[in-house]
Amino acid sequence: MPDEDIKLTDGDAELETSVVDTVAAIAAAAPPPYGPAIAVGIKAVAFVAEVIGWMTEETTMQQALQSIQKQINDIQFILERVKNRLNDLTLAIATAENRATINRLMDYNDEAKRISLDLINTPADDVIAAVRLANDAGILIDKFLRNDYDIWKWTDVEARNVVNPQTGYVEKELYPAQGKFKNQPTLPIYQTAVLTWLSARERVVRTNEVGRLDDDKGRIERHLAAVSIRPIFDKYADEESEYITSIPKSIAEHIKWRIHAYVVSSNKYPTDGRCYFYYDVQNWMNGERKRGDFFDKYIGSGNVLCTIDPNSLGAPALELEAEVEAGVDLLHEMSETLAHIAATGSLRKQFIGQFPITEVYPPAVLYVIAQNEELHWYRNDEASRPNGSTDWLGPKVVGTGWGGFSSVFSGGGVAIYGVQPNGDLLWYGHDGYWDSTPRWKGPHKVGWGWDGFKSIFSGGEYVVYGIQPNGDLLWYRHHAAASGGDVTTWTGQIKVGNGWAHFAKVFSGGDGIIYAIREDGVLLRYHHRGYLTGSLDWAPYEQIGTGWNGFQEVVAAANGVFYAFTRDGRVLWYRYGERKIPTAGGAGAGTSAGTGGPTAWSVVTVWEGPVEIKRNLPAFRKVFTLMDAPYQGPR
Repeated sequence: MPDEDIKLTDGDAELETSVVDTVAAIAAAAPPPYGPAIAVGIKAVAFVAEVIGWMTEETTMQQALQSIQKQINDIQFILERVKNRLNDLTLAIATAENRATINRLMDYNDEAKRISLDLINTPADDVIAAVRLANDAGILIDKFLRNDYDIWKWTDVEARNVVNPQTGYVEKELYPAQGKFKNQPTLPIYQTAVLTWLSARERVVRTNEVGRLDDDKGRIERHLAAVSIRPIFDKYADEESEYITSIPKSIAEHIKWRIHAYVVSSNKYPTDGRCYFYYDVQNWMNGERKRGDFFDKYIGSGNVLCTIDPNSLGAPALELEAEVEAGVDLLHEMSETLAHIAATGSLRKQFIGQFPITEVYPPAVLYVIAQNEELHWYRNDEASRPNGSTDWLGPKVVGTGWGGFSSVFSGGGVAIYGVQPNGDLLWYGHDGYWDSTPRWKGPHKVGWGWDGFKSIFSGGEYVVYGIQPNGDLLWYRHHAAASGGDVTTWTGQIKVGNGWAHFAKVFSGGDGIIYAIREDGVLLRYHHRGYLTGSLDWAPYEQIGTGWNGFQEVVAAANGVFYAFTRDGRVLWYRYGERKIPTAGGAGAGTSAGTGGPTAWSVVTVWEGPVEIKRNLPAFRKVFTLMDAPYQGPR
């Protein structure tokens, strides 16, 4: 097992001392309230949300400003002590370079303090002062983004082993490592500077003088980009393309990139057919290492090494916790605020009136098998609405012991199937599939020999497809799926295709729509018009996308919705399908009457996304969507 006492940085260098260590030591020893002021974890997220909430109302704006002012003063207390402790870095060059950076940060903090005090002491209706202070604060926060984030970069003291040519012994040599990106102590100062700017800007907004702000739109866009994470960013990506990159550009991406999780095997060969693993999580900004999130996997007997593809696992809880404590959630809170301002122009939430509902977007239910073999239930409400939905219910634990199946899928409605390593197909009836209650029937054995397929997937409405190693696509339908049945309650097998073995992944969203991802990332869409009967009625296939081979997992739901799971715990939403869009000039496929008169519209097929709709999803073994049962009609 790795030595947790050895601090590592990127490139496996040993970290001897760092400014982050100094900040952490001082914050831990500082009396309240000074220590928490420098924190950037979950409490900082709550602080930002509370202060921004106060800013939205004129009656509590002063309270927001006073809270910011206090935070600035507390940070100043910490910075002064950090500056006095820089001599602990051992090497003179590291001390000098970091002292220059800390002096600049202290100047930025002083500037934020001056602007904040002026805001407190200036009447809210003084437009000239509000514009001046908002512009000053805007110039201040821009300094944090200059010169490739140089104010975020520090000089560490690292160590390497060298051979003494005179003695022949290996000795530790210290050297300065320059340009090391750190979240601390810059992030909390940037946070308070942005809050100061937002409060000054909001005063200008309320006087309807936004046009007097210098570079307002550009500034919002710059800082939104700086605190956001691009959908294409994946710190574990092995290749660079227009669809995926591991090169960090934003502050949030730089922090995420410096926290990595490595899967380590506890046993070289299987024990009773099982291999045991754990994660070694390394934070290269402070050198901290944690070991945990243990899990096992059935490999089978034989002289097989215990290995596992880390790209198939997702982010362990330890890694997600380390990212939260490093400020990733804080930056996400800031990105949501800036995105709202970019869309509406103000911090205030818009009033949403009650309007007639013209379109209904059904929810999607997802099942996730966690590393501890629990079955977790999630529901994404209004799953197919434009720009995706961040409305989630769950996770709810609805079962245990689900990690031993080689394949698990929904057949539609209550029916969930698991393929055992010996090839037996088991049916489970989840009566609580809609409300997450753990009400189950079964298991019933409903098949055997299902271990001979390369892959198995559901088409919904009790239809199951199996891809044989030779590429044949076989169709089955389980007529007793609602109640269980047995091995005799099936129609099929029927061969409905060939040449399917070369795909990296095949899955369905129902209604006869089958998606296939090639090894090169190309996404194909097939329509099996004979899916309910097993006939050979197929529409011509379409190539509808590229770059789909960079995700940990991809599943589909009804209405053209895709959920793409990244290895760092994010869920990205895509949709391919028809939408109604307004038509210029009054010509279109139809019209509808609204408060402003008739509106013309057209129906077009479009791609939507990617949109991040969930984050911090822990590592999992398997994910699958609830498929529809056959339509029964009114009762």
